[in-house]
Amino acid sequence: MKITNKIIILLMAALLPMGFAGCSDDDEIPNPGTEETPEFILEQELLKVKIGSENKATVAIKEGGGEYNAFCLDESLAKVEMVNGVITIEGFANGQTSLIISDKYSRYRKLPISVYTTDVLELSTKNTELTTKLGSSKSITANVVLGNDGYKIESNNPAVEASITEEGEIKITATSKKADYVATITVTDCTGLSENILVSVKATFEPFTNEELETIMETNARRYFYNNSNTFNTYYTPLNEIVDGKQRYGWKYYTYYWIYIDFTGDKSVGTKSDALFTYHTWSNDTIENITLKIIKNDGTNIWGIFSYINDSEEKLYTGYFCDTVN
Repeated sequence: MKITNKIIILLMAALLPMGFAGCSDDDEIPNPGTEETPEFILEQELLKVKIGSENKATVAIKEGGGEYNAFCLDESLAKVEMVNGVITIEGFANGQTSLIISDKYSRYRKLPISVYTTDVLELSTKNTELTTKLGSSKSITANVVLGNDGYKIESNNPAVEASITEEGEIKITATSKKADYVATITVTDCTGLSENILVSVKATFEPFTNEELETIMETNARRYFYNNSNTFNTYYTPLNEIVDGKQRYGWKYYTYYWIYIDFTGDKSVGTKSDALFTYHTWSNDTIENITLKIIKNDGTNIWGIFSYINDSEEKLYTGYFCDTVN
């Protein structure tokens, strides 16, 4: 035991001089704490990248530690390329992602990236006219010809509604009034590009289009339409008579319901005078002076159309009938 202790003391005595010799004043030990570390600053707050290899964007680093590494969070939208320390981004699909950059001091910076297709938002039309029967609603369509997706749409007139799909299909709906009016529809994409459509809303006072008139005259079934609904049923009593010197067409169901269309003159084709429309139900009576026109008489059947304007509603009410001549 004593021999062992002597050996340890001898070894320590031999090593101590060597330790002091290794710490001479001539050797400088690097001290990372005294090295000045530059800030890590990017020049851009947002990087916009147009799709295509010819449109690559460069990331500008204002100050940093060097030895940079970078990657995109969503490489389906954009990818990073580094050549001689220069960071470039290529866009592949519309959308938003972020670039993550690090320097040799293991510091990280996040740069938002907006990938887009075009610098111009193009719509199928910039001016359009929407014409409806007075007081009726109608829709028209348009579409985005060129844009960057992520579309939003708004109208500056509450009387005109507008919507847009993800694919850029635009639907504009309005109801006409007696006085013409306009609205500006603004479409904006995900990059902030915007374009306008000027919509002019007008009213027509014609109850039916030529195409609708042709459809009305295609069949000779007995019917009495009012506001796009057939009011006649086969168990009603049809009317074709002279009342107080006027022609009367229509129907009645006992003393519960009836429709009378009265007018002065014969049954020939043309506009009739002193025309009156009466519609009686359990809860309401509609009695209106109407504009009435016989549009067809083939000797067996007769077709007539009528209309009137409700001023308080600013609405054109319409109807038509087909019945036998005699």
